[in-house]
Amino acid sequence: HGLSYTTFALAGLRASPTRVTVTVTNTGRRPGAAAPQLYLTFPPSAGEPPGQLRGFAQAQLQPGESAEVRFPLRARDMSVWNATTHAWQLVHGSF
Repeated sequence: HGLSYTTFALAGLRASPTRVTVTVTNTGRRPGAAAPQLYLTFPPSAGEPPGQLRGFAQAQLQPGESAEVRFPLRARDMSVWNATTHAWQLVHGSF
C-alpha cells in the first residue's frame, strides 16, 4: 500500500488561523494519487508529543497537473483532553 509510480512536489504552504493550504504537483510521467498529510506540533507548554496528525487529503493528478489542497483547522485540532475537567481544552501559542 502507498506505492506510487510517479513523484509529487509540495509548494506554497500557507497557514491562517482557520486553514492550511498547500499546492501539490505531479512531477512524474504517470498519473497518480497524492495523499498529503497535515501534522501539528503543539507548543512545549502543552506537554504533547510532536507531529500529531490533524488532517489528510487525496488528489488524483495527471502528469504536470497541480491541485490546491485545503486542510480546515478547527478548535479541536488545537486542543488537548483535560482529564480533570473531562473536556477538550484549547492550547494557546505557536504551533
